Amino acid sequence: MFVISKTHVGMVRTVNEDALLTTGPELFALADGMGGYAAGDTASKEALQVLQQEAEKFKPLTGAALCAAMRSAVQQANAHIRRMAQTEEKYHDMGTTLVAVYLAADGKAYAANVGDSRLYTWREGVLQQITRDHSYVAELLASGEITAQEAFKHPQKNIILRAVGAEDELEVDCFTIELTEATKLLLCSDGLSDMVADSQISAILQEHQTAAAAEALLEAALDNGGRDNVSLILIDLTPAEEDKRS
Repeated sequence: MFVISKTHVGMVRTVNEDALLTTGPELFALADGMGGYAAGDTASKEALQVLQQEAEKFKPLTGAALCAAMRSAVQQANAHIRRMAQTEEKYHDMGTTLVAVYLAADGKAYAANVGDSRLYTWREGVLQQITRDHSYVAELLASGEITAQEAFKHPQKNIILRAVGAEDELEVDCFTIELTEATKLLLCSDGLSDMVADSQISAILQEHQTAAAAEALLEAALDNGGRDNVSLILIDLTPAEEDKRS
């Protein structure tokens, strides 16, 4: 397995509110914070810290039990961020997206998602978005009111409908993914997916080896405007003599 991560403040923002969890070897996660200069990056980092602490409970689990544990961990992060926001004025209204993937003992990947950060799979030349965006534009797309092309360029793409820390009660999506040795997993913030169309992401993954692909994805987001922080984790499940991380 080869894992590489990239994060960049972008071409417009002055603070990077994205946070990455790449310690592995089973758990990888990405969070995109919101709430102002101090609060956004705090929310994303705190959410991933809680998730990492709770992940010790994941190891013996698979199937529905693992999904339940991952949902519970994200809900614990939600409660933690809510408490911080209520205790300190500077953290008022802070929140974060969160997408996490856990490589379980049954050979499957399990993903938890809140917000519009994404998990994709790429295999045999096909890119597939696994997670569902919890956003206003995603709702318009699902209802058929706009096309995928209109969604990519929509001026209200930044309105999300679900975030860690936004409400006392949090619904968390969980997905199970069958894996093959040829599978690549891509976690990314909307700083990538809003700047680089799925077709371009797929083409980059097709044209480059994993490390070069990660660099090319970041460069594409910046070249296309870099209007937000850009973060990604690319996991290549191809067997290797030893685990390599960057």
